[in-house]
Amino acid sequence: MGMKIAGAVCIIVACTAMGFSFSFRLRCRYGELTELKKILYLLSGEIRFGGSTLDEAFEMVRDRCEEPYRGFFSALSGELKKGGGRTLSQIWREAVNEKLPGSRLSREDRNILQRVGEDLGCLDKETQLKSLSLSIEQLDGAGKALYAELPKKMKLYNYLGILTGVFLTIFLI
Repeated sequence: MGMKIAGAVCIIVACTAMGFSFSFRLRCRYGELTELKKILYLLSGEIRFGGSTLDEAFEMVRDRCEEPYRGFFSALSGELKKGGGRTLSQIWREAVNEKLPGSRLSREDRNILQRVGEDLGCLDKETQLKSLSLSIEQLDGAGKALYAELPKKMKLYNYLGILTGVFLTIFLI
């Protein structure tokens, strides 16, 4: 009997932890969207007022952002300085895939980030700024939608974790 109780407690605790983990990941996604929006504002300002090349702009942004984006912009800057005949779009895509794999961004968020890289390297300054502005608006929309759903979804994940644990316990006993 004691083993059954211990097993039931373990199942409930594990499922509850899983629910809270999903909830935490959702909150982290919101934080990453906010950070990414800040980064794009910094990049836009650096392009508009800094008068620096893209690799210099990436270095300036790198120094003002948190991980994993610090490593992302460091890789971009380093690869641009190396040259090698690759386009910024290719370098950007590789950096997104290699430096941001553990990111909590959704596929939709990653697509917005990919489009930034596609537009930065091959357009004039004004079009780059407009593209950055559009990406900021899209991230802002995604962030606002997530923020509106955040309390409900966090509660849902937490309760589902607990209830799943209770259900499994009842089912197994």
